[in-house]
Formats: sequence, C-alpha cells, structure tokens
Amino acid sequence: MTTSLSPAQTATLAALFDRIFPAGADGSPSASEIGAVGYVSDALSGPYAEHLPLYTELIAALDLAAGGDFAAAPTDRQDSILALFEANDTSLDALPRPSDYSAFDLIWRHLREGLFCDPRHGGNRGFKGWELIGFPGAQPGYRAEEQQVSHKVARAPQSMDSLGQDARLESAPATIAASEPLPEADVVIIGGGFVGGFMAHRLTAQGKRVVILEAGDSRTGREHAMDELSATAFRNLGGAKKFNSEVPTWRLRPGAPARRASMSQGLETELGGNSVAWGAVAMRFYEDDFEIRSKTVAKYGETSIPADSTLADWPMSYRDLEPYYDMAEDLLGVSGHAGGPRENGRTRGNPFEAPRKHPYPMPALRRSGLGQTFATAAESLGYHPFNLPAAILTAPHKGRHACTYCSFCSRFGCHVDAKASAQNTVLPEALDSGLLTILTGARVTEIVTEDGRAVGARYLTSDGQSHVQRGRQVVLATYAFENTRLLLLSRDEAHPQGLGNNHDQVGRNYMTRQQPSVYAVFDDRKLNRFIGPTAQATAIADLSCDHFDHTGLGFIRGGRVAAFNQYLPIEASGVLPPDVPRYGAAWKEFFVASYNATMMLFIDPEILPSTNNRLDLDPEQTDALGRPVVRITFDIGDNEKAMIPWLQDRAEEIARKMGAARIWRRPALTGPISTHDTGGTRMGHDPETSVTDGFGRVHDTPGLTVIGGSSFVSLPPVNPALTILALSLRAADAIVGDQVAADGKQEEIA
Repeated sequence: MTTSLSPAQTATLAALFDRIFPAGADGSPSASEIGAVGYVSDALSGPYAEHLPLYTELIAALDLAAGGDFAAAPTDRQDSILALFEANDTSLDALPRPSDYSAFDLIWRHLREGLFCDPRHGGNRGFKGWELIGFPGAQPGYRAEEQQVSHKVARAPQSMDSLGQDARLESAPATIAASEPLPEADVVIIGGGFVGGFMAHRLTAQGKRVVILEAGDSRTGREHAMDELSATAFRNLGGAKKFNSEVPTWRLRPGAPARRASMSQGLETELGGNSVAWGAVAMRFYEDDFEIRSKTVAKYGETSIPADSTLADWPMSYRDLEPYYDMAEDLLGVSGHAGGPRENGRTRGNPFEAPRKHPYPMPALRRSGLGQTFATAAESLGYHPFNLPAAILTAPHKGRHACTYCSFCSRFGCHVDAKASAQNTVLPEALDSGLLTILTGARVTEIVTEDGRAVGARYLTSDGQSHVQRGRQVVLATYAFENTRLLLLSRDEAHPQGLGNNHDQVGRNYMTRQQPSVYAVFDDRKLNRFIGPTAQATAIADLSCDHFDHTGLGFIRGGRVAAFNQYLPIEASGVLPPDVPRYGAAWKEFFVASYNATMMLFIDPEILPSTNNRLDLDPEQTDALGRPVVRITFDIGDNEKAMIPWLQDRAEEIARKMGAARIWRRPALTGPISTHDTGGTRMGHDPETSVTDGFGRVHDTPGLTVIGGSSFVSLPPVNPALTILALSLRAADAIVGDQVAADGKQEEIA
C-alpha cells in the first residue's frame, strides 16, 4: 500500500502550492521554499494519512486537466486550472469531492499550516513564514510597551522547543486508569471537565465520596502551550481521544440532509475538558437575562416575541445565583474592574453589570494599545467601554503565576498556569480531600437505571471491557452534545425514548453562538495584536440585551462588541476580504501586508431558542463505537437576521472612527459548534417544556442530575462558562441537601 507521495506526485503538489503562494517579485519565498510541500508530504505519512487517497486523486485530476503533467504546464494554464479547483467547478471531472468540505478547503488548510506552523512540525523552514509576516513565534511573554500600537517588536522568531520548562509544571492530577468499578459512591460524575471538577470540589468539601468517569487521559493542563498547529480546532489534539471520531452532523432545518461539521470548532475530550482550551472570559449574566421573556413582554408586548421562538424565563433569579457567582470567581481567580461610576463620571468597569457584593478577586488585565484605540473611538460615539473580566491572574495566587501576555491563550494550555483550568484550581484540592477518585479512560455509554431511578453509569475501558460504576446520585456533566446524546441513548421501560425525554424535550431549544465579526485593516499603523490573551479585550455592552430601546427596530435583544487580541498566523491567513482570492499573488501580498494591521471587532449576538433548532441522534452517521453521533439542526431566525446586520453597522462605525482603511464583515450565519453550544436539556419548572428543574434534577428520572451549557434557557451575549460553573456549584449543594434529607428519613424509619 502506498504510504506517501511519489516524486512525480510531489512535483505536481509543489507546482500547485507555488501557484497558490508564489515567490514574490521582491524575492520573497514561495510555498515550497518555506517548506510547505515537505510538511504536507510528511504529514500524509503520519497524522494526515487518512487524506492521502484524496491527495492522490487530486494530483491525478490536476495532471489530467493540464494534459498529463500539471508541473510542466505554463503558469497561465496552471492558474486557470487552479481557479476551477478553488471554485470546485464541475468541469474538473476527476476532482475529488468529499461530502463534508471541498478538496480545496482541505489542501488550503494544510498549506497554511506548512507556511506558518512552528518549525518543529517540519514547515515554516528556518522561520521563513514567520519572518515574512513579522510574527515572533513562541515568546514567554511581552512587556506593556510592546503591546502599544505601532511599537516595533524587535524579537527574533523562536520555536516552543527553545523554551525551558519548569519541572514544577509537569505534574498531572493523580488519576486511576479505569478497569474494575469502585465501591458505590455518594456521587458519580460523568465528565472530568470544568463542571465535573467544580462539582467534585464542592461535594468533597461537604464530605461526599465522589467518582469522576473521564473518557480521556490525565494531563497537566499546559498541553500544546504555544503551539498553534496542535491546538487548532482543525487538528485538535485535545479531542483525539473521543470528539474527533464523533463530530456532529449539521443541517439547517428538519427534513434537509445533514453533513459532518468537520470544519467547525473542535472540542477537548481529555481531563479538564475545554477548561484547558477556553479563552477565559468570565462574565456574569445580566440581571434581566433570567427574566428575559417576562421583561420583554412587559416592555414591548407579547407580539415582540418571534412566533417561532421558545423564549422563556429561567427557573431562578440572578439573586439565587449571585453567591455561586462569587464562589466561582474566587475559585478561578477572576480579574476585572467592577462596574459603577468613577469620580470623573466615567465608568471603569461595565456599567450594565448586575449588582455584586464583592470586587473581582484580581485587578483587571492591562489594556492593550488596540483596546485603548477601540475604547477612545467607542467613547466618542457615546458607548461605555470596559475590560472584559477574565479567569487569568494578574498577580501570583495559590502557586499560580501572573499572566505574561504571551501570544497563546484561547485553545492553549497556559505555560505559567495564569489561566484557570480544572487542573490548577479545583481538582488538586478535591483530590487532596481523599474523597475524590478520577477514573480515566472510562468512556460512558449509558446511564444505568433500576425501577426508573438512575443508579450508575456503564463505561468501557481501553481494552473494551464494560463495567458499571454505581452511585447514590449520578451527575451528567459533559458538553451539550454528549449530555443530550447520553440521555437519548439511555433507555429503560419507564423511559422508552431516553432518560428525561418522556415529554420529547431532550435536544430541544439548542442554541449556538454565531460569530459575525467585522474586520478592518489599517494603512497607517501596526496593531501587535498577536500579543496578549484573547480575554485581554475591551468591549461595550451598550448594544447588548435590552440596554437600549428596541422600539421600531424589528428585533429584540442585541450583542456585545469587543476588540480581541490573539491573532495567530495559521488561522489569520484564512481571514480575507471578499475581493481577495484564496490563492496567488493577491492572497500572499494581502496577508503579508495586513497580518499585523488587521483588527477583528468580535460580535456576540444573542441567539433566541427556536422551534427549528434542536439536537437529536443522526440516523446514518456513527462514531468509532458504532453509536449514532449527534445531529444538529440549526439556523438563525428572523430576529437574528435583522439584529446582526444592525450590530455590524455599529461595529463598522466604531472601526471607521478608529481610522480603519478597509472594512468587511462575516455573514450573519457562521455555522454550528462554537464552544458556546447550549440548550438540549433546558431547565424549567414545567416537565412538559423542560428536562430538569433549576437545580439540574431530571424531572422524570430520580437520582439523575444534568448540568452544563445544555441546561441553558437562553443564550445571552455573554460567555457562558462562569454561569455554567455557578450552576454546577448550586447543583452540588442541592445534591448534598437531598442526600441529607434522604438519610434523615431513613433514620426516622429505622
């Protein structure tokens, strides 16, 4: 069997890559000179071996279209074939046509990796790709002055291999490789991510014996630090154990065919879950987010709610959750400025912030030069900019280091533990209690019931053996997709359609964040946006929620607008205005000139729950175990179609005020899977319209609690993580209370 490309095939690939990214008249290197061809050739014998047949077909198709030898064809003929290839034109009869993406999408992605990855992977030879765009690579941190607009960052590029590692940072949480089950626990938690870790911390602090079943392996929480290639959503090494083999499918509406969402956001499925990869923005919901329907109807009338929306109030108030927000912020070490007026009449924090009894545990991250430019423009337009609160330390705390403002944060483990993860916050303390045991390599396939009550979880070990871990209470604490899937796959006589699903509510009310950013390029300044964590952002909330009058606008609610940092070259090389093609001198020249001059105003629009949108089991696509994957049915509604362009108009106005020379916007619908995927096991008082109560107790399945983003009733324009953690702490207290009450009744009977 062929395991790599032949010399002739490699020559065709080199010719293709050098037309997509050609040598410059100024002497700048081509793709092959940078090492992209060698990188892809090697990868096709290793991590991308599954794509070798596609490359073989593609190269044959290109050679055929060129009359036998693409590499020998005149460059104008190569370019005309390339244009057809990029367009996926049907006139190229032999062109491979994968069902989930175009062949050009795949090879363009691989090419960009070879141009701009860390040289340790075989591409970006001699740092030529990074030198071309002025990216310094893996630096341990940056000084404040280096983040100022147009400051020349005079650092030679370096690989992460050149960075030393502190031995103290090498230890991973102590876990046990799953085999035989342990004795019955007070609580069995399915999933070792942030939710499972926070619940275990709270439960063990109150004397409960907890077993966490984690499908992945243990890890330090600093994996793939400063390595864009291994951390990207496309390669997603953090999801290799599980998620990458069970990627959901997606369709716009019921009845339409679904395709694998393979080019979407990847999710982590190792210990710590997405707490290792998250961007660490840690905002509370606003006060009226918990009364979203009733407040909207009271102000604008019943007809203001879109006809297809299932918008509802939460089964709790902000005041109910406030003490748990306090706990979560303290455990994470959140940095930020509390809202409220300053002496000069301006606000330092978010003036729309819900009331809080305590300041943030840490001072806010410093404001970048880009953030200050955004803030000045926003203030001149009457808005109230503030630094986003972040679960990133600004001072040493509990053995963790303060942020060094390196280039790698969102999707990366933190090289100094400044960014909070389950590993460096709650798991060590919970393990030290002696009451927590974490079984790794325990892939849960079913929640086990007896007489309709949840009593444990069935899991598979790495050798394929099936076991049941029993517990007095079972907690499902995975991501929204797996929470939904496990409920639907766990059936008994009392729950023939799945646990929690006696009223056909599991999977309904799915919501995912859209990312209709506005991009802008500046002619007169360098932004140095590659410095600093994503969460070191400056934002406005004036256009969020009901912070402005919606009368006559044709939509309700709104979105947050923010200027974010972290602009890394593999992903950035795919950010292009509509008039710049994805190949040739035009692409190369644009990206080389604009990499350090491109700004993104990120818009977080509020997505309303809809009757159209839901999660269910795909009837055709299965995972590596032969079980159905999740099928996503999702489209934005009329409310979002009216609201998002309105928000983009205002973001563009800010960008013009900042002095941008060129502005463009992403489409309103950006697709499924955003890491802000919510709904599917909605909380509520009524079992006919919800899956759980406000504490995560499943209405129709005693002994089972479900907590996570799947619990959400609505998706405000705020990062969901802090609210998810607050809900998990509240649910843990409810479990303790329930067990104390049950023990008391048993004593009375005895």
